[in-house]
Amino acid sequence: MEWERKLAQWRAEGLIDQETAERIQAFETRQPKKRKLPLLLIIGLIFFALAVFSFIAANWQAIPAIAKVGMVVLLMWIFYVLAHFSEKKHFGHPVIFRILGYVMFGASLVVTGQTFHLGTGSSIVPWALFIAAIAHFFIWRHAAFTVLAFISGITILTSAAPGIGLIEWLLFIAVTLAWFFLSKDGPTMIFSWLLLLGSGFLVWSIWDIDSPLVPIWTLFVLTLLLLLIPKDKQKLLSPLYLIVGGIQLIVFLAIRGESDMAFAELTMPESIALAAAGAAVLALAYFRERHLMWLGVLGLVGFMLFDETAIALAIVAELTALAYLIIAQRQDQPLALGFVYFIVVQFVIYVIYAWERLDMSLFFLIGAILLFVLSGIAWWLNRKKEGAVT
Repeated sequence: MEWERKLAQWRAEGLIDQETAERIQAFETRQPKKRKLPLLLIIGLIFFALAVFSFIAANWQAIPAIAKVGMVVLLMWIFYVLAHFSEKKHFGHPVIFRILGYVMFGASLVVTGQTFHLGTGSSIVPWALFIAAIAHFFIWRHAAFTVLAFISGITILTSAAPGIGLIEWLLFIAVTLAWFFLSKDGPTMIFSWLLLLGSGFLVWSIWDIDSPLVPIWTLFVLTLLLLLIPKDKQKLLSPLYLIVGGIQLIVFLAIRGESDMAFAELTMPESIALAAAGAAVLALAYFRERHLMWLGVLGLVGFMLFDETAIALAIVAELTALAYLIIAQRQDQPLALGFVYFIVVQFVIYVIYAWERLDMSLFFLIGAILLFVLSGIAWWLNRKKEGAVT
């Protein structure tokens, strides 16, 4: 066994004494051994299941309505029972059986709706799957159910978007906020935060608003969550805020540079209000999480969109990319996010301004030379700073 080999290695190196090694060996010996199903038995079960499902599919129309629903519900409970005994008897993977049970739960809803002509085109099924996935997560605390809940939430947002009402929208936000605050691990908070971001885009359809600034307003509203979560969670979510903010700035740059019709509904009062909100976000980030002060730049997007040449947006995107790289390098922060953002900005600027005027290789060569120059300046300043400290 692997632990026995490691134990012998540690004893040979003098890392543990004989008494400690014996206690570890006694502890590992008492642990229940996980039982593995024979490979041939697994293959046989798979073929048997395929045969059963093929037979049911071939005779689906001839099966009575109540029997259809009963079979799917029975399969659901079979998988949940198998998950229970898999966990108790230490065979197989309980989470796989629970996921299959969850899938059969969704299938039972669809089959019931289709069989009894109840209709499955609304958001009832996605809502049921969303709530069930969240319940599965809080019961068993497995990342797989986080992914399932996120997929179900996206399904609600996309399937209900054309006709979603205010009450359903507020209910979705309330459920997602509860999931966000009751969750303790990082992936769950990130997925629930993304669902909150997506729910903000539904403002376009709920109130029939034509403002192109809705994504920025949504991101600014979500910064209020920083007031309600602990410091470690703020550090977890801050890269997500920066990624979304950078994507929004690049998208506005690309659309403004290629289209004049997309911003016909933009008004000066809204741009002024957005600038004020950006200043508030800047102040909030200064006191709560200073890495998010970059979001304040988005408050100026409303003014910059009035420039049909998109030069102002291009300059701001370029300067923020370079400034982020320089500051991150001087503070010994990871540079991967900044480099990706810089490269994407260069490509968008190239497509807007130089696609038919400048060879792509020459354009990226200029960008590379610029990066080398800035890296050299940053290295020289860092050496000078280290020399002063010495």
